[in-house]
Amino acid sequence: MKRILALVIVAAAIALAPLSAQTIRLASGAPESSPWGAALNRLAADWSRISGGRVNLQVFHNAIAGDEQDVLRKMRIGQIQAGVFTSVGMEALAPEIMALSMPVLIQSDEELDYVFDHLREDLEAAVARNRFQVLGWSKGGWVYFFTSRSVRSPAELRQIRLAASAENPELLQAFRVMGYQAFPVTQTELLTSLNSGMVDGFYASPIGAAGFQWFARAPYMLDLPVAPFLGSVVISDRAWSSIPANLRPRLKAAVESHISRLDSAVRELEEDAISVMRNHGLQTTELSAAERERWFAEFERSLDLTVGRVFDERTYRAIQQLLDEFRG
Repeated sequence: MKRILALVIVAAAIALAPLSAQTIRLASGAPESSPWGAALNRLAADWSRISGGRVNLQVFHNAIAGDEQDVLRKMRIGQIQAGVFTSVGMEALAPEIMALSMPVLIQSDEELDYVFDHLREDLEAAVARNRFQVLGWSKGGWVYFFTSRSVRSPAELRQIRLAASAENPELLQAFRVMGYQAFPVTQTELLTSLNSGMVDGFYASPIGAAGFQWFARAPYMLDLPVAPFLGSVVISDRAWSSIPANLRPRLKAAVESHISRLDSAVRELEEDAISVMRNHGLQTTELSAAERERWFAEFERSLDLTVGRVFDERTYRAIQQLLDEFRG
C-alpha cells in the first residue's frame, strides 16, 4: 500500500512539474520605439502569460537579425523561428502577394479590405506550401515617395536616384525599364546610402520614414499613396508544430489581436508620423487633379512591363476583377 501511495505521489509530482520553457526567436525590421516594436513587446508578454511561461517570444528589433532575406534564410535553418515581413519579403514565399502592392492599382483602405478578404485564404495556402504559417496580417497604411527635392511628375522622379529594394530584383528591373534611376539598397543600408549621396529618394510608409529617420535626408513627400503597405507575422512549420497543440489557437489569436489594434490606429499613426516629420522639416508636395491623373496614366502604361514579370498575372487579373466588382 505504501508503495502504491508513493507511486501516486511521484506521478502527481511529474504531472504538476512545470514544463521546460521553449523560446521562439522573432526578427523584425521595425524600430523598437515604433508602434510595431511596442506591439511585439506586448505580444511577447502575452505569449508568456497565455502559455504559463512554457513559450517565450524573444523579439529582435531594429533589423538586428538582418534584412528580410537574411531573416528568411535564418528561419530555414532554424536560427530564427519567426519573422515580421513586408510584401517584398513575402514574395520569396508566395510571389502572388506582391500583386497587392502594384502602384495605384488598389486606391483606398476599403478596396484593400474587399480584395484581401477574398484572396487571404489562397495567399496563406501559398505560404503554407513552402512550410511556413502566417500567424497574422497587417494592413499597415500606404507607401509614398520621399525625395531630396520636390517632385511633381514622373519625369521629375526620373531625375532622382531612387533606392529600390535589393531583395526584389524584378521590381528593381521594372523601375529601370520604366526609365527610373533605381539602385538596389537594403533597409539596413538606406540611411547610409542617403547620407553618402548614393541615392536621394526612396519609397516607404510614413511610419517607417519617421521611425528610421530616413526623411531627414529626403524631406519631400509626394502626396500620392502609391501602394498599400502590408505586413505579416510568419513562423516556420517546424517551430509552430513544436508548440503544444492546445496553446496554438490562443497564441495565434494574440498575434491577430495585437495586429488588429495596430491596423485600427494606423491612419492616426500615419498622421502623427507625418506631423512629427513636418515639425522637423518635412514638406508635402500636393498634387492637382490633373497631375494626379498623369501619375495614374504613368503606372497604367507600366502594366505591360510588370504584369507577368514582377507581379503574378493570375493574381493581378483576380484583383482587377474584384476591384471592378467593388467599384460597380
